[in-house]
Amino acid sequence: MDLVRTAAVAATLTTAALGVTWLATGAGNPLDHPGRPFSSALAAYPDGSANGIFLGCALVALAAALWPRRVPAWAAATAIVALLCLMDASTLMAVGYLPAVLVGSLLGLGEAKLSLLLSAGLLVQVLLLATVAAFGALLARRVTVADDLERATARTRRWTRIAIEAPLVYALTRVLMFLCVPGFDMFPFGSAILWAGLGLAVSASLGAWLTCGLVRPWGEVFPRWLPWLRGRRVPIRLAVVPGLLVAVMVATASKDLFMALGDDDLSVITEWPLVALPGFLWPLWAFALATATANYGIRRALAEAKISQQHDAAKMVYLPNTGTQSPKISGN
Repeated sequence: MDLVRTAAVAATLTTAALGVTWLATGAGNPLDHPGRPFSSALAAYPDGSANGIFLGCALVALAAALWPRRVPAWAAATAIVALLCLMDASTLMAVGYLPAVLVGSLLGLGEAKLSLLLSAGLLVQVLLLATVAAFGALLARRVTVADDLERATARTRRWTRIAIEAPLVYALTRVLMFLCVPGFDMFPFGSAILWAGLGLAVSASLGAWLTCGLVRPWGEVFPRWLPWLRGRRVPIRLAVVPGLLVAVMVATASKDLFMALGDDDLSVITEWPLVALPGFLWPLWAFALATATANYGIRRALAEAKISQQHDAAKMVYLPNTGTQSPKISGN
């Protein structure tokens, strides 16, 4: 069993074991506490059903991970969907709020506490995210891509542009909110939400900059200012895995957004449309980032294969007086 498959089995076994424990003991599920930060992913389901739903989804993922021989693409995709049903925007919020929490802690702001990021709900969400990543890697192995380099490059550029513009527009609205510009003024909610919005703006802008690497030279070869890595090829997975993880986090946040459309949160859209409506860019952001990252992986794989073929061709030598080719054999 390879490392990725082992990681998927270990993660799903852990998730299923937690589900069995919580259901058997009747303990409250860490994701069923709507009043706690990062702990309300299952609060929207009927009362008392959180542990059963958690265990059911965990068993679906476990069955896929333990599939005999290679995990089929449909089984990996089903496991991913089941796990996404247990997740919300917690991991994305944690990443987005981290800069504001760190700065706020240094400035002594009472609302900014690192302890907020140590909740049991967030730890469970991180476990689920890691499990989704493992199944994503298994799914990528099972998907056969027949493509050419030119089309893959064009798609990478097109979707990367969208994946950069969407978070930058969102970040701009959060900066305007922090500056209390008319139409973006949410100061009545307190300074904490303003700092949180600024933290999300910084994180979104940083993510947009990193997304540029999908189409820039430093996304393929480490730049000169990195002392030990300069000039080396960037491993494809080093860009693909984080990109897809962020896309999953944004997608789960998008799910929360649409689940709230039937609640009283709709009033926020009518009262502060310039603040609320940019959140609807998140589904586009998630899809564009996932598509751009996947096509980056395809493009890099095709480019690496082409380079390898050219390198092999350069090793071919012509035999004297025959004009035929033979591979050059190195002596041992």
